[in-house]
Amino acid sequence: MKRFLWLCLLAVFPSVSMAQWYVGQASYPIGNDDYNDVRKLVVEKAIENASLQASSFISIENTVRDGILTSSQSNVLSQHHISEIVILNESIEGGKLTINLKVSLESKSNCIEDRYLKQLIVAQFPLLTPSQASAGDISNLPFHIGSRFKNELTHQPNVFVEEMIPQMVYKPITTMDTINLETIQGISEALNSQYQSQYLVFGYIRDISLYNEKKSNLLVDTVYPKRNFTIKVFMYDRISNSILLEEEYHGEGGWSFDSYSRVDLANSLFWRSEYGKTIVNTLFKVSQEINQTLKCEATKAIVINRDDAYITINIGKLHGVAKGDIFQHIKLKNITLANSVLSTLMPPDEPIHLEVVQVSNKISLLKVPKHLDKNGMNQHQIDLYDVVTTVEF
Repeated sequence: MKRFLWLCLLAVFPSVSMAQWYVGQASYPIGNDDYNDVRKLVVEKAIENASLQASSFISIENTVRDGILTSSQSNVLSQHHISEIVILNESIEGGKLTINLKVSLESKSNCIEDRYLKQLIVAQFPLLTPSQASAGDISNLPFHIGSRFKNELTHQPNVFVEEMIPQMVYKPITTMDTINLETIQGISEALNSQYQSQYLVFGYIRDISLYNEKKSNLLVDTVYPKRNFTIKVFMYDRISNSILLEEEYHGEGGWSFDSYSRVDLANSLFWRSEYGKTIVNTLFKVSQEINQTLKCEATKAIVINRDDAYITINIGKLHGVAKGDIFQHIKLKNITLANSVLSTLMPPDEPIHLEVVQVSNKISLLKVPKHLDKNGMNQHQIDLYDVVTTVEF
């Protein structure tokens, strides 16, 4: 009976997507080759081996900066996509580097994607408790976190990073603090003259505390210094005034440095250490989740200028826009509630479609085709700061 009910549910909900984990392993001799080149190759092969279990052929792009593998972008050429990659462990034995990882594959059949990159800006990530940086004198860690996080996002397939801004958007006093949307909206509006991005990514570094892990055996207790890395990340949609992502990410790794001397965070030795790789892998995971969140979001662009001839929007070639593309007009409407005003995007009763007639790197000129606007009135309904979106949504 249970089996029959389960089959009925599958028939009623055929488009439900379920993720499944696949484990992959790969090894390669280090020899006289650069360790990071070998590590990059082993990660590639392990991802391939895991993905082949789901009969998915993938192509992989890797990014290496400062001799460190910092991202691995994988495209599945089947009915699956990689939603997450987790490195389980890595070891060197007999001169060979071995990496075990797991890959989460999801069906991509029920996700409507457009081909445009989603544009975002990244704010600074302050330390919640600056005193935690005293061990190793790593008070400049937020600078390196911001820089590496921006680079990780840059190499995600659905993301266009406009800029890493110098401002802090949010710094709570305690971990119990919650964000105030009105405050975030005010900060976002103050950035309008400088930045065109739809999304604002911000947050804070919650924990970098040092602790000792004790492992006991029959004769002696061994103490291993370890360090936490916990980051809280928000992604704010500046057009709809909503939080798309609010998540905390945690990692921990062995601390192999003198806590009474300053650690050189600009040195690749730090980023090759267990704790450094913990940070890199955590930022990679955050970037993947942001990319995954934006993948199925409809592209939206703001009308930044209008005249009798053209409608100008704030995305262009760098975001994948091409001459001849079609967008749909959406009106930004304010709805008065009991104690507030709700701003929402609503399409007009009669859809207004616009065609891209000219495009540059960051802006595009649109026009309502003549056969869709015989009396010339449709284009005049589009106001400054209205929104256009892809017609599929």
